[in-house]
Amino acid sequence: MRFDGMHAVLERMASQIAREVRQLDEESAQRHPGGHVHEWSAQQVIEHLILSYRLTSRVLESRMKKGRSSHKQDRTYLQWSLQLMILTFGALPRGVPALPETTPVADGLAAMDGRHLGDLLRQEMEAMDSALDRARRKYGMERVAVHPWLGPLRVDQWRRFHTVHGLHHLSQLRSVIARVAPQPLPIQINHAKLVEKLRVPAQRPLA
Repeated sequence: MRFDGMHAVLERMASQIAREVRQLDEESAQRHPGGHVHEWSAQQVIEHLILSYRLTSRVLESRMKKGRSSHKQDRTYLQWSLQLMILTFGALPRGVPALPETTPVADGLAAMDGRHLGDLLRQEMEAMDSALDRARRKYGMERVAVHPWLGPLRVDQWRRFHTVHGLHHLSQLRSVIARVAPQPLPIQINHAKLVEKLRVPAQRPLA
């Protein structure tokens, strides 16, 4: 059992995502922007992130069961370039499809509202972070496991990847929510007689 909580960068990411989705009811969370089924719903974005955490956890657990870090320590030029782009500059390449293992499927997660999605995401992120902690204690600064795109990564690089990846989908999530569950505009009462009748304080000009 952990008493120190998640790593700060992942904790911040989990909190940001939970804040974005917590107002969604179950119906809104399943709604596709514009009714286009090829565009992910808010739940599918969250499911994609959850699947990526589970995949990382499985890879790490597999390496630790074998009792050694990744035998592959060298990187190709393409992997080095992607690590520079993503881990150093914090930019994910556009138009790259999700891995099959992290692509939401029709019979994946049960329909949930935003609060439950946020709770599940945090739970899976904590499980992954715990595996990263154990791998760090076991293998130190070695490259512990191989990412399908980026090649072999150290524990700190895995956390950096999931931070950049999470920020990318946080932006996507905000766009989806704005289209499927827009916030109502505040009501403004400007008619003088109605304002007086309702005893609404007059708006003061800015100093």
